[in-house]
Amino acid sequence: MISSAPTESQFSRPSSLMGRILLRSMNIGHGRLHQWGLKAAGIQLTDRVLDVGCGGGKAISRILEETRREVAGIDHSPEAVKTARSVNRAAVSSGRLRIVESSVESLPFRDGFFDVVTAFETTYFWPELQAGLTEIRRVLSPGGRLVIANEFADRASAGAWADRLNMHVPDSEALAGAAYEAGFLMVDVSVHPHKGWLRLVAAK
Repeated sequence: MISSAPTESQFSRPSSLMGRILLRSMNIGHGRLHQWGLKAAGIQLTDRVLDVGCGGGKAISRILEETRREVAGIDHSPEAVKTARSVNRAAVSSGRLRIVESSVESLPFRDGFFDVVTAFETTYFWPELQAGLTEIRRVLSPGGRLVIANEFADRASAGAWADRLNMHVPDSEALAGAAYEAGFLMVDVSVHPHKGWLRLVAAK
């Protein structure tokens, strides 16, 4: 009997019907995490914002409400890019939103273009955490802000999911250390008092 449960590849790179279902589910299930992360981002009306690992695009929908400037999203899943564009079709059509297929290690944007970069539930699947953070810092403007928010604060909290999905789950010390090594300043890591979520806020 073939299992219908999502596989490692569906979580890290959603595809086909199962991927579309998973992306829609994430859009609903991650809403409060998005809210918690964006609260710390302090997005201003004049900020350009990039969402790394944009998934189904719901975080981008929230970001579009907080700024009047350009917004971009990247994901290495073609299905995620398609879904995120559909969810935010009006902003895409107007030219204010650009969503592209890309990896975090090679962002298709010029140096210093963004004021804020967000990443929700995505660092688990980056090939190399340090390389991703270094590349994010490159596209941030001086004083620009990075916000990372993960549901799992360490590998133990991820439980069986970590092994099943081959997830890299950095704890607060590892995440902060990687951010400092990438050149970020004023790195602050906090854990949600009730949910146990992990959030990093750092400045270039």
